[in-house]
Amino acid sequence: MVVFIPDKRTFNPYQTRLAEALSRQGFRVVIKDHPPLLGAFVRQQRLHAGEVIVHLHWLNGLTDKAVYAHSSIRFHIWYLLLALDLRIFRLRGGRLFWSVHNLISHECPNPSRERRIRRLIAWFADGIHFHSHSAIACAETDYATALRSKAIVAAHACYTEDYPPDPSRAEALAVEVGISEDDFTFLFFGTIRRYKGLDTLVEAFSRRPGSHHRLLIAGAPIPGMSTDWLLEASSRDPRLRLRIGYVSNADVSALFALADVLVAPYSATLTSGVVSLGLTFGRPMVLPEAARVYDLPGDAGAEYFAPGLLPDALARIERRDLAGMGEHNRCLGRSMTWEAMAKTIGAAYRKAGRAR
Repeated sequence: MVVFIPDKRTFNPYQTRLAEALSRQGFRVVIKDHPPLLGAFVRQQRLHAGEVIVHLHWLNGLTDKAVYAHSSIRFHIWYLLLALDLRIFRLRGGRLFWSVHNLISHECPNPSRERRIRRLIAWFADGIHFHSHSAIACAETDYATALRSKAIVAAHACYTEDYPPDPSRAEALAVEVGISEDDFTFLFFGTIRRYKGLDTLVEAFSRRPGSHHRLLIAGAPIPGMSTDWLLEASSRDPRLRLRIGYVSNADVSALFALADVLVAPYSATLTSGVVSLGLTFGRPMVLPEAARVYDLPGDAGAEYFAPGLLPDALARIERRDLAGMGEHNRCLGRSMTWEAMAKTIGAAYRKAGRAR
């Protein structure tokens, strides 16, 4: 029995597709939300007979009570409870895996506390899944601990079957947002939050001349984040096209169909589902140098920029072979399957079982 924690299927198909692929490898997978911190891991052994593998993904719900504790005493109490739960879980034969989707939780109020908890989880884990080889060294540096001996590298699969092309919806959406075939459109896609560098992109785009240029921004802000500044920016620069709010699955392929280039200017990153979408739809990309941690798409599929040089990258990519870049990314995306990802992770599950 494999238990994925937490349940993030509402936000994207990642866990659903990985669970399905693992089931074809012979594993039974259930997906659950974080239970209360006290006894979260041991509880899975009580609920499911036989050997249990808990596979952690995002840690927010598990670590929040410790990270957000109002005093250091409360933090240490939650930390010790988590350590005790993990210890008992492991002594009873439980196996622990962890997919490191980010170095630290987004908008984390106390990174030092969270890093301490991440080191604790890493210490108890049988295997730690990264989406690239470069991510291992990045995490080892950030967490100040050795991880390589437990590392499993399986690239983030693409969403080839999840968002089929819909030309009629793309045409309707182009009319809705005011984009024509003669426009050159940069796309920013996904949740709007601080680390994603949208303010930097808007500023860089505003310095780009050309009435045929468009910057299409599609996504919803996290709770509590105002987008009034985007409305003000679009009033100053009518080339901005805003589609603020929830993006339905039906609109994902349509939005990418309107884009000539995907821009993901994240200031902090370890892996990116949006970049996986860019590969899925074969879109050239503009990425920060920090995004080389993905180990893809490389210079053949992306224009990389150093801090402060995003305007230059927006200019350079227009002079490149966009059709060739797109084909490179599309072929790369087709090669990154859920079956390949599950095969690597499943082999690690089995190896941990034989080591008991």
